[in-house]
Amino acid sequence: MILSCALAEAQVLVEIEGTMSSYVPTTSQSGTMMVMNNKIAINEATQFLTPTRTRVELFGQRNEAGASFNNLTTWIRGDRFDGRTLPGLVGATVIVTGTVDPATGVVTAEEVFSDVSEHVIIGVVSDNVCSNQHCDAPGDFIRGNGPIGIAFVPNKDKRLPALPITDAGLFELDLTGKELVGTPAAPTSFGAEGYYTQTAVPVGASSEQAHVYWAMELGENRPDLLLNPGIAEISSLKVRCTEDHTLDVWGYVHAPVNAAGDPIGGPGQPRTGADGFIRVTMDLNRDGVISPNEIMNGPPPRAVLIPLSYGKVRGNFDVTQCGTSVKMEWMPLTGNGPAWATIDNVPVDRLREGTTDE
Repeated sequence: MILSCALAEAQVLVEIEGTMSSYVPTTSQSGTMMVMNNKIAINEATQFLTPTRTRVELFGQRNEAGASFNNLTTWIRGDRFDGRTLPGLVGATVIVTGTVDPATGVVTAEEVFSDVSEHVIIGVVSDNVCSNQHCDAPGDFIRGNGPIGIAFVPNKDKRLPALPITDAGLFELDLTGKELVGTPAAPTSFGAEGYYTQTAVPVGASSEQAHVYWAMELGENRPDLLLNPGIAEISSLKVRCTEDHTLDVWGYVHAPVNAAGDPIGGPGQPRTGADGFIRVTMDLNRDGVISPNEIMNGPPPRAVLIPLSYGKVRGNFDVTQCGTSVKMEWMPLTGNGPAWATIDNVPVDRLREGTTDE
């Protein structure tokens, strides 16, 4: 009995990244997954997530699709992703974290992450057809790196839906009827993450193998393409906190602009991306309540002009502990009145002192 207890408690943390070759369900909430010949037990407590969605979020929508995704088999071995030959995540790359029982070799998964296959492409836009805001209507596509270069289409699968295309400032764009191809002197660059299809998918009026992306970002600031040009906006690139050290904040702002992307200012609005300061508030209580003494005002990270309508935010604050999220506010320099723009519930990347950001 003593030996049995010792073996039961000898759980070792593991992380496995590789191809999922099979999944056999035992119930709607449990089963066995094979990854590089590792036998992995899945149960109702296992978290499933992709870069843009979690199974809990999808089921939480309580619509017809969400209800079906409460069945793990639907998530793991359900409909084929566009342009793939195997069902669901079979044959896809997964990252499993959990524990292994040394006595049996069985891994119990706490979390399973997958982006299907991580195929990243950086290049220049060479063609596009965008008939709506997100460039995701039937026949829409973006092509990169030459006239016979790879085509990009968004992933519409509910397990890994594509995020909106943004510019270098991380602001959402309206691409309806827009021409993204630049000039030899000023090309439009991009970066995309997704997977390359195994079979042809619809691209424009024909079909071909393509890159199905879940994230795409233009490499330049494009105030002429902004979804919300008439208001000030703030975005967050990264928030990193080191216990008993510093809170580092990166992001961008843009002032109100006209259709050409030129700043227009206005009463109670910033005139350029360099106006005002950024106020950062960190939630230390981890219960959604932010106390006044947790507000850190300075020294204010000032924006850098890139171009006149845009500003780049970079600031740091001395802290003694790290919370789970922050609120970033673009404030008038006086600090009085409402914020010009706000972004809330920004996750904090928490580090221990002495660690580095990869």
